[in-house]
Amino acid sequence: MEWECSPNVITYLESLSTSYSMKTDTNADKEGNSPTEQVALSDEEISLSTTYRIETGASNIKEIIGQWKAMIGLAAPLIVGDELFGPDNVQLQSVSVGNISMRPDGMFTAVTLSFKFKEFREDVEEINSKAGLESGDSAVSVRASKTDRAAKKNPRKLQ
Repeated sequence: MEWECSPNVITYLESLSTSYSMKTDTNADKEGNSPTEQVALSDEEISLSTTYRIETGASNIKEIIGQWKAMIGLAAPLIVGDELFGPDNVQLQSVSVGNISMRPDGMFTAVTLSFKFKEFREDVEEINSKAGLESGDSAVSVRASKTDRAAKKNPRKLQ
């Protein structure tokens, strides 16, 4: 599975942004150590939005909204054009629905969807079962790199 934004899909990105921040650890040490220490980079977050319109082939917009809602919690690579954007895997955290246009009969003619993704890492040891999943349908088999695992065990601290 992939989150894909490309010419293969008629909808286009209206916005795309990402953010990086420092994860810190606060301690209550009174022996002269700095009360806040740098631990590592926080998980990367990506936001994007797109508009679906019946004029561009989105025949059942309510169904599209339902499909995106059902994918909340899934993780996969985000492909923009032909390139991986962001970390190896991102998890869909939320879908916001706005700017709904509809005909007098109630049929949706356009909708803007805004998506929030967050970097996704899962250690193999935490996986209990892959029952019911077909190959390529999930990022469950993804494993953190040796470097990521080592950084988690021995985080660098600011002196």
